Amino acid sequence: MTDNNNGFDAGAYWQERVGAGADLAVVGHRAMGPAYNGIIYERRVDALQAMIERHVDKPLEQVRVLDIGCGSGFYTSFWQAHGVRDYVGVDISERTIEHLGELYPDYAFVHADVSEELPDALKTAGTFDVVTIFDVLYHIVDNDRVAAAIGIIALLVADDGCLLVMDQLCQSEYQVSRHVRYRGRDSYLRTFAGNGLVLADSELLFHYLVPPITSIKIVDFLFAAAFKVLGVLLRLSDRLAAWVATKLLRLDARLRARNVRVPNCELFAFSKGADPDV
Repeated sequence: MTDNNNGFDAGAYWQERVGAGADLAVVGHRAMGPAYNGIIYERRVDALQAMIERHVDKPLEQVRVLDIGCGSGFYTSFWQAHGVRDYVGVDISERTIEHLGELYPDYAFVHADVSEELPDALKTAGTFDVVTIFDVLYHIVDNDRVAAAIGIIALLVADDGCLLVMDQLCQSEYQVSRHVRYRGRDSYLRTFAGNGLVLADSELLFHYLVPPITSIKIVDFLFAAAFKVLGVLLRLSDRLAAWVATKLLRLDARLRARNVRVPNCELFAFSKGADPDV
């Protein structure tokens, strides 16, 4: 499961990282702690619920869900709370799969790297009404693997289904660490279109609550360092962390209302269709 030419082993990395604990700080913005990340995930859930209302026609009790990169199980819990009965979670960390299988015995879990090949357990599973891949693709730093993953994912989306993607994007592509690569939005969307996945909807999630902030590599490195320093302080007080996150969330909401956009985390909805450029 080596992810790039520098020998980064994504499977080993996530096995160790998730093994250190499964709170939101482990799978979210690690520097900021669980209280701050709780506000981040509240915003994600609000946007996800709105997207479901717009693009999922069936009652959720009748929907087949495939959750790629199920991680801490945060979204597993979300789907369970909303009555989903047919759910499959996929993750690169075997430890994650074992843990979630114990927590959710009525759901199915598959240990696999979807950037390598279609997992055997899914070859006969058919297609899904809703496929999600949240905060996963920017952690695949090799572009060929991202393209391969999108091609495999496209096979799993029902003809009348939708693919929901959360990812962090910039105006231009650059790598910030061994496990994070931000990609340009236009080329990113072309990869989906080339696999028969047409952009149906999108929503900007954050402006300043979560980096990247500017799309300028050196500036974003400085912001990342500032977030780490701020995180040391916020971890001392959950109340302070929640207060800071709430203030930034409200600022983000005001900017979205004014149609101000910065390159950052977006939620996309894709439907099946032909690539208009082919």
